[in-house]
Amino acid sequence: MRLLWIAVAAVAACSSPKPPAAPQAGPQPPAHKAAAHLVELKIPPAQATVTLMSDGTGQKQLLRYTARPGAKQTVEVAMDFTGRQDTEEAVAPTIVLFCDARTGAVDKDGAADYTLTVTATDARAVAGAMRSPDELRPALGALAGLTIAGKRGANGAAGEVTIGLDHPADRAGDALGLIREAFPSLPVLPTQPVGVGARWQATSAARVADKLDVTQVTDYEVVAHDGPSWTIKGTTRVSGKDQKIDNATISAITGAGTSETTIADGAPYPSHKVSLETQFTASDPEAAEPGKSVQFTIKVGGSVTPR
Repeated sequence: MRLLWIAVAAVAACSSPKPPAAPQAGPQPPAHKAAAHLVELKIPPAQATVTLMSDGTGQKQLLRYTARPGAKQTVEVAMDFTGRQDTEEAVAPTIVLFCDARTGAVDKDGAADYTLTVTATDARAVAGAMRSPDELRPALGALAGLTIAGKRGANGAAGEVTIGLDHPADRAGDALGLIREAFPSLPVLPTQPVGVGARWQATSAARVADKLDVTQVTDYEVVAHDGPSWTIKGTTRVSGKDQKIDNATISAITGAGTSETTIADGAPYPSHKVSLETQFTASDPEAAEPGKSVQFTIKVGGSVTPR
């Protein structure tokens, strides 16, 4: 099947050794025309439609991300990735990025520019992982200086995110792809004042493994409010229309996930953790057994922990 291991390609690529790329022949760009990054990936903005179901009880307030201009924060970002084809499973060690978070300009509506800069990396053991953390650490170590930059509205609506590295590094593109897949995104908030118990629903289009188009519907609830701190829990449902990827037909797209976020006043990043699993069936007429369908599962998890 030409779609073989789409669910684990990022894991395998990030964990498997690759020879250094050969020097590129041909004309080079003018010295005065500097590229944004030598290695770069862009994540398009996820447009979310938010519907408030209940404004909760007690005193109502606007729920906002309130990063201040020039605010600084140290955060740990941890990401997990598991792929399964039928009964065969590939699990990656936990990827850990230690980052300096900074807020740039904040406009009159509260939308803030932000940058995360990786200062150190690590890998942690996961039961059943196909590689040990020691095998993954050399590739991750090349990511020092990596930046994740973008703009986030006061309600959490995100603009385009750029993941970039300003120096060449073997396997950096693969590691960036895995980060793009598993980097946790924050909840989008309602624009109306809310209290404890408030519930809303956010619907957005997403792309899994940079190939599979899905719809994610998340039900959020404010479960606690203590001074400047708000805790939000979410449950996500995944669905999608039948579609073609290469020669394969993808159907029976389903999935589910959970999240928990604690927003603190003035911090560039809240405490946040999310887990999401997407399942689908693939059939390929060019496979050795054309009539056979294969079940795929992609599971990602991520957390952002302020330090």
